[in-house]
Order: sequence, then structure tokens, then C-alpha cells
Amino acid sequence: MLHLRDTCTLDAPPERIWPRIFDPISLMGMIPGCEHIEEVAPGEYRGRMRIGIAAVSGVFDTLVRVLESDPPHTCRLHGEVSGPTGVIAGEAAFRLEAAGEQTVLAYEGSAMITGALGQMNPRFVEGVARTLIQHGLHKLNRELRGEEVLPE
Repeated sequence: MLHLRDTCTLDAPPERIWPRIFDPISLMGMIPGCEHIEEVAPGEYRGRMRIGIAAVSGVFDTLVRVLESDPPHTCRLHGEVSGPTGVIAGEAAFRLEAAGEQTVLAYEGSAMITGALGQMNPRFVEGVARTLIQHGLHKLNRELRGEEVLPE
């Protein structure tokens, strides 16, 4: 079982951040290795991402469903990532809390990992997941500040 929990401070109010989190074009820029993402139904997204990190390398199909949301404050999601080395399925939630001109984004999630991914050291998998999330949030924050964010 994989468990993640962290916070990040973003340089914009929640009302500016919320729409970007659910916009497929913005998501493609935030998610490292994302090749495609689309909203296939209200609150349901499908995509494809390419990851090139050691034994986690490959093309992974993703499915994310919004289970509950209270814009622009909280959201709970269910997601599944499947590829040649296994499947990761779980739930995550995040909260946006205004802090002056900034927003504190707090997130937590847990997932079951199967296949070859499930045989890997949990700390390694957690480290990869944490790195991908932090990279995406850093890119989002640069975009919110009006900095040019180049595609990868």
C-alpha cells in the first residue's frame, strides 16, 4: 500500500488554481510525461503518460474520476494507472486554503500497487510518486506566477 501526504504553497488564490487543476490542457503541462489527456465525461478524465524512471519505465494509461468536490476548496478523486509493469489504483483528496495572496494545497492519498510495480521497494515507488507530484505542482506555480513553462 502506498500512502502520500504533503502540502505545497502556491502563489495565487484558490479561485485561480481550481480551474487549472481540472483543465486538460493545463494538466498536460503539469503532469510529467503526459502525452494525452481528455475529459471523457463530466468529472472523468482519461490519459496516457510516458514514464522513464528505472523499472517504472513505460507507457501508462490513466483514468481519474472526481468522486466529490466543493469548488474551489476540496476534492476527492479515484484513479487508476495501468501499464506494462503493473497497476496502481487508489483514492486521493486535496484541499485549497487561502493564505493571504497565496494558497496552501494539502493532499493525501493511498493506493494499492500490483504487478511488477508491487514487488518494488515501497520507498522507491513512494519517492517516484512524490517527485512526480512535486514536479507538477512546481510547474503549476510557475504558470500561476506568469513564468514561461516549456513543454517537456
